Amino acid sequence: MGAYLIEKTASHSWLNNLLRMLSFVPMAVPGLVLGLGYVFFFNLPNNPLNFLYGSMVLLVLCSIAHFFTTAYMTASTALRQLDKEFEAASLSLKAPLYRHFWRITIPLCLPALLDIYRYLFVSAMTTVSAAIFLYSPDTILAAVAVLNMDDAGNIGGAAAMSTLILTTSAGVSILLSIASQGVLRRTQAWHQREAKQ
Repeated sequence: MGAYLIEKTASHSWLNNLLRMLSFVPMAVPGLVLGLGYVFFFNLPNNPLNFLYGSMVLLVLCSIAHFFTTAYMTASTALRQLDKEFEAASLSLKAPLYRHFWRITIPLCLPALLDIYRYLFVSAMTTVSAAIFLYSPDTILAAVAVLNMDDAGNIGGAAAMSTLILTTSAGVSILLSIASQGVLRRTQAWHQREAKQ
């Protein structure tokens, strides 16, 4: 959604340039620093968002923020590849913006969105840097469990959990690849026929 707002607003406005610059900040911040920042912010007793500390919601938000730049760049590239004539035709037919978004932009960008989901899923499955500070006994992540088992000397358990992480990530990647190919065949068949001619 951030990439859509940045790409579809005036490209030379100062706000657009500021948002574009801010979208690259998460890549410059190491995961450990991000995790510590979340701890210091959400662990304050007088913070109204203190209840999020140690919850799965905070772990998800942290993972999305940590890997936002790559997801933004992928979405931005997909949006830039859309032909401007689609938007012009939609505007000439007086179609509302939400209809253009749901009927044209989303179907054409769905393969990129699936790739973003795959990247976020695999990265969240394997990251330790920020999550190591944010998990609780109720929300322990698999990658953190591997470290804990290894520290406790349970090498076999750590290896088994690592294999489960690898298998789960590979399985989800394969399923998303199949879904992406199906989406490409269904939503962009006209484009593939046009390329063959």
